[in-house]
Amino acid sequence: MKRVVVTGMAGFSPIGNDWTTIQDNLKTMTTGVVRVDDWDKYDGLNTRLAAPVSDFSVPEHYTRKVLRGMGRVAQLGVRSTELALENAGLLGDELVSSGQMGIAYGSSAGDTAAFAGFAHMIANHSCDGLNANSYIKMMAHTTAVNVGVFFGVKGRVYTTSSACTSGSQALGYAYEAIKYGKQKAMIAGGAEELCVTIAAVFDTLFATSTQNNNPKSTPKPYDADRDGLVIGEGACSFILESYESATARGATILAELVGYGTNSDGQHVTQPSADTMQI
Repeated sequence: MKRVVVTGMAGFSPIGNDWTTIQDNLKTMTTGVVRVDDWDKYDGLNTRLAAPVSDFSVPEHYTRKVLRGMGRVAQLGVRSTELALENAGLLGDELVSSGQMGIAYGSSAGDTAAFAGFAHMIANHSCDGLNANSYIKMMAHTTAVNVGVFFGVKGRVYTTSSACTSGSQALGYAYEAIKYGKQKAMIAGGAEELCVTIAAVFDTLFATSTQNNNPKSTPKPYDADRDGLVIGEGACSFILESYESATARGATILAELVGYGTNSDGQHVTQPSADTMQI
């Protein structure tokens, strides 16, 4: 069995798009939570809070042809992967498209704006909101597919869509692929884009924070005054390699993965079982 190490990472978050900025904001307990005034128009929605990525764009080599099948979630995933490959010293390297590198990438859903075209079709009996790329943007595995196409990855592909664990499951499957010698390296990570529909999912479960006029004071994990969660967005990509591959090319090793486990709750869709978690 192979040792598995991290040789590259990059991402985008509501509190920064580089580790220095993220670290500084964590130290000062600065959140990226804001009040979204536009959500006032949604009758019955209780929360107005969200944590968007405030400074994200793709460079000029992301042409119109490249972007036509990418919603925001795929753009976040592909761009973070590009920066992670650069961080690992593998951007443009033959390893990426050799078949020895694969992808494990997760997202709960695809580009939610693309769902609107299909909703329009059902509600209005018209396909005038659809095009050849609507489904490519909407599908839950849009991030993994777009990463693969953009970089010409020919290894195995794991498309994980398991709600809050989508990204962590992708890391686990990537780890296992290298550990058991199926791949020399893997792109692994997850991405989500912000949309009011996702906030509504948790709002209907009475799980969202409603401190709408005091966004900087919420959420409060482990706090007695915690009143709920806040929906955000972001992406993070990691480059995993076998220890032998990383050392052979003189790569900087950022971390080592030493284990992974996952299992099904088998009891309830939204209420985890503590007993099952202990298995």
